[in-house]
Amino acid sequence: MRRGGAKVAEQAARWIRAGHPWVFRDALLRPLEGVATGAAVAVADGEGNHLGYALYEPEGAVALRMVAREREFDWTSEVMLARLRAAKAHRARYVEAGFRGAARLIHSDADGFPGVAVDRYGEFLLIYKYAPAADSYLDQLVPLLEQEHEPAGIYLQDRTRAVAAEDSHKRPPASHLAGKTAPPEFEVEEDGLKFIVDVTAPVSPGLFLDLREGRRLVERIASGRRVLNLFSFTGALALRAVRGGAADVTNVDAAARSHARCRQNLAASGLDPEACEALSGDVFKHLERFRQRDRVFDLVVVDPPPFSTVKGSTFSALDDWDQLATAIAHVVAPAGEVLAVANAASLTEEEFLGAVGEGTLKAGRNARVIAECGLPPDFPVLAAFPEGKYLKVKLLSLA
Repeated sequence: MRRGGAKVAEQAARWIRAGHPWVFRDALLRPLEGVATGAAVAVADGEGNHLGYALYEPEGAVALRMVAREREFDWTSEVMLARLRAAKAHRARYVEAGFRGAARLIHSDADGFPGVAVDRYGEFLLIYKYAPAADSYLDQLVPLLEQEHEPAGIYLQDRTRAVAAEDSHKRPPASHLAGKTAPPEFEVEEDGLKFIVDVTAPVSPGLFLDLREGRRLVERIASGRRVLNLFSFTGALALRAVRGGAADVTNVDAAARSHARCRQNLAASGLDPEACEALSGDVFKHLERFRQRDRVFDLVVVDPPPFSTVKGSTFSALDDWDQLATAIAHVVAPAGEVLAVANAASLTEEEFLGAVGEGTLKAGRNARVIAECGLPPDFPVLAAFPEGKYLKVKLLSLA
């Protein structure tokens, strides 16, 4: 434990007192020298008033990640175990039984583990490392996870390595940390549906756990509707639409292999593997074809990645949501709806809704938010941490 400590500007101190878990580098009143990555340092305001302890990051926008608010603190296995058990008790209370085979067990700062998240996929755990500081305690955390959750095996996906979106396929696969090795494909269950996942995959196992409430919403409103599912990935939203009684479902994704996985998921869930029309390629080009052919849909589901490149055509959630909203509005039937999902932390709710509103008006339509949802209870967010509310799910009615 380093006692020399860090001092932060008053505005940052106010946020820390409210519970914000990060200290940005430009808020430091003096540089921290000779501090190892992940070392716990005392944090104080400009007048020396103690604010807590944080783990140090030598590079990047975030310099310190708060780990405790106490005056005296040691980041020990005993502290980690207590936090792990508290996180486990929270999920036992709030996560429904039908979701516990595919759920988040640790959600980083909200559960007291800076720079780390842990997901359960069936018998296996997948750790996400978001900050180099996490290396200072991962060796202690892994055996505690084995003790408390008894997984068959544990894998680690390193999200600290900078990989451009167009080169995401070059991200290394998840590394095996403990227990037995996972098969390349196995089933997990969500609310009675089955999904094929791969915990060794470089980017995603194949099921985004944070979008659970959005999937449930799709199932509730899909009955009798013509559904278009854009950026469909492995078809989790499409399965909900099919089970919800959609008249037909069309998936559009850049990767043909995503459609193959969707068919696998449909079959595993006891649904018709050919229930969805599968279209590969650029979403914008398909939307333009639909417009030219006067093909419309009653419900458009759109969950784009933060950034994507398809044959030279790029999409950025930060810059292009208005263009996407315009293209979608042209193919929504009168009084139809759009379920719009944004999962970029740097895209604020105001920016997201502003882009959607601007884009739909360009197409001569008016969008109204009629329902919304966010992260499920196994993804808790600290109250004074707006960056943690990265997922926005809005159901829009287009007049």
